[in-house]
Amino acid sequence: MRPSAQRAPAREAMRSTNQLAVFHAIHRHGPISRVELAALLRLSPASITDITSEMIERRLVYEAREAESTGVGRRKVLLEVDYGHAAVVGIKVSNVAVHAALTDLKSDVLSARVDALASTDVETVVGAVVGAVEALRAETADNLVGIGVSVPGSVDHAAGTVAYSPLLGWRDAHLAEALEDATGLPVVVENDVNALATAEAWFGRGSEAEDFLVVTLGRGVGLGIVLNGELYRGPRGGAGELGHVVLEPGGLDGMYAGRGTVEAYLSDDGLLRQARTSVPGLPPGAGVDALLALAEAGDREARALFDRAGTVLGRTLSMLVNLFAPSLVVLAGEGMRAASYLVPPARRILAAYGFGDAGERTEIAIEPWGDDAWARGAATLAASYYLEREASRTGGERPGETSN
Repeated sequence: MRPSAQRAPAREAMRSTNQLAVFHAIHRHGPISRVELAALLRLSPASITDITSEMIERRLVYEAREAESTGVGRRKVLLEVDYGHAAVVGIKVSNVAVHAALTDLKSDVLSARVDALASTDVETVVGAVVGAVEALRAETADNLVGIGVSVPGSVDHAAGTVAYSPLLGWRDAHLAEALEDATGLPVVVENDVNALATAEAWFGRGSEAEDFLVVTLGRGVGLGIVLNGELYRGPRGGAGELGHVVLEPGGLDGMYAGRGTVEAYLSDDGLLRQARTSVPGLPPGAGVDALLALAEAGDREARALFDRAGTVLGRTLSMLVNLFAPSLVVLAGEGMRAASYLVPPARRILAAYGFGDAGERTEIAIEPWGDDAWARGAATLAASYYLEREASRTGGERPGETSN
């Protein structure tokens, strides 16, 4: 092979890398001028102009407005990402329903729906997801570019398979392949908490942090890990199963995670199991909302239960902070409806048990999201995949292809 032919793939790879760097800079710092991009990325003004012109043609980026005049030279034109030029569908699969959201590329919801599940077998779930996608696709102007699906459990992200989901009763479910065959659209499958972490990294509090954690409370307890700006999944996609960590061997029994686990103490089911023996004012069959209403009405036993749970949360957070030293921990999920009772004792324990002043230096942010936000998190999977794929695509590639 001639030297020039050998250099061609290297040039294409370098251009793809530069394009992606320019896109991420506009995403993070926009509105931003071409001059500022060149200085930030240490690329030549000619390269910046070339790359951004191509991105404007692809509608990835647009010229938003002119900067304020400095009194010297021409006004700079500011660039922003065009998040409205296409749409995606985000799907959150739970054990009772499929929550779907049609969003723009910034995960702002355009339409949403919930479809109950008759069962959680793979065929039923695939059928429900396809039905939701087709219903939402009818509301777009042929600009649907992908699907993101979040599920509870261990996911092989690269293969698009659900390796193991106790809540759904799945093992080695080839979810992405089935949905791509049925819809003809690219599909990204991810663990549900990792999907939330992705959304936080792109559009939430995590966009300003290189190292942060997302801890979710609700039907279960989960953990999303972002280190050096990258989502950490582990070699088999099973990182972050915080709910299955044993705090007290032989302790409280949990529905899915086992005895003495974090989930046995902090999940919705765990709280209700404790309440049945310690909160006499809770009616039989009542849920966590009723337990919270008791606490808000001044019920001492209900408040004491949430205080104990907050202490367990603080111990859990102290372990995570001591292990990962994040700058930020985002608390999310349905369980955060009780944040006013859980977080104060958790902060006290974290400050006491964190190594040195790590507990006090770690920022704690609360995102009281429900299932609609889980679906928005899944939509971010599809949006980020599409945006990065298109941003890194070089001139010789067709849409949907990327350089290796």
